[in-house]
Amino acid sequence: MVLFQYIFKAIPGHHHQRMYRAVVFFSMALMLSPIGLLAQSHQVQTTVDKQEILIGEQFTLTIKGIYDPASVKPHWIVVPDSIPHFDIVDKGKVDTLLYKDNSKAIQQTITLTSFDSGRWTIPSMLLNFDPIKDDTTYNVFTDSIPIKVSFAPADSSNQLRDIKPIMNVSITDYTWYYIAAGILLLLLIGFFIWRYLKNKNKRPLAEKGKRVNPYEVAMQELKKLESAELTEAVSIKRFHIKLSEIVKQYLSGRHHKNRNNQTTGDLLIVLKETGLSTDDLSSLATVLRCGDAVKFAKYLPERTESKDCLTGMVHSIKQIEQLLAQQKI
Repeated sequence: MVLFQYIFKAIPGHHHQRMYRAVVFFSMALMLSPIGLLAQSHQVQTTVDKQEILIGEQFTLTIKGIYDPASVKPHWIVVPDSIPHFDIVDKGKVDTLLYKDNSKAIQQTITLTSFDSGRWTIPSMLLNFDPIKDDTTYNVFTDSIPIKVSFAPADSSNQLRDIKPIMNVSITDYTWYYIAAGILLLLLIGFFIWRYLKNKNKRPLAEKGKRVNPYEVAMQELKKLESAELTEAVSIKRFHIKLSEIVKQYLSGRHHKNRNNQTTGDLLIVLKETGLSTDDLSSLATVLRCGDAVKFAKYLPERTESKDCLTGMVHSIKQIEQLLAQQKI
């Protein structure tokens, strides 16, 4: 404006005042034009409900685009089918919200999970705003959000025990007891061998070749848990520990490899390799993590939650059996 004043002072006559006012008015009109306002009429907000999860745990990503419907028209983001290190459980529907100032917002909530431990980043996604009275398209990107995926903490409840004093032990000679027990054992072995040889030819052929089916054993054990009394802390803890033992023994029998000492995270990684769906894998992860919480953190779930864990375990083992049968394992 100072520059304009110097220029118009050089113009003779009274016309310089009119020209000065016209230029000032034109400059203010440019500053308040729809082009300047349009850049401030839209924005994108990206949030997650948690930035640190356990392996297999679900979290939600919420994307909201706020805009003025009288100025721009949004082209919503295209959510990819897969994101590196993450599995998409549910994309959610796109909702439209209306505010009192006549502005609108488009919002979508995406449910994700991850089975890869480490620190990963959800990448940015593109959202376009097309002005209604202009050809210039505004591109806005969502924030990239870091997520930490970790295993469940190890059991740290073991405490040191006090050292007990030395106790005097009286020594008794059990030699004759051992001799008598050995003779009795030999007699029993001889009896059972005689009985086995006697009934060998009477045994049906089908019974001779009978093998233990891990799937049938697991279903029988789960059936027994349906009548479990879940009224005391001891019975609830025994119930959830048994659920974990059943799936580990089942996988040990089907894979011909001992899985009883594996952690929840190790089991989920093994099951992901079998091709189990993300929903079924997340459901089984919830059941196993509930058992870990009961075993290590003294968590006592409600009776309905325990029954839901039993139902989820039955469904998961059935799905695993179908996949292994299709793969002829």
